[in-house]
Amino acid sequence: MNPICLRGAKEICKAVGENPKEMAYLVREVGLPAWKRAGRGVWKALPEDLLEWAQYQRDQSLGERVGRGYRDTGC
Repeated sequence: MNPICLRGAKEICKAVGENPKEMAYLVREVGLPAWKRAGRGVWKALPEDLLEWAQYQRDQSLGERVGRGYRDTGC
């Protein structure tokens, strides 16, 4: 059975290919969907939220090329 919730900066960042030392920055500035209950304790995140976030990051990085192939520019 897959976990319902990932726990800890290491596990969460491993799932999305990021540095766990940047966890607070990723959540605060980049929108990584993770939280701490009552603002303290270990970080938690839902796998499906992390997948959606990673896909959004990919799309932002690659722009229109994602999923549609390269556009024909006529060159």
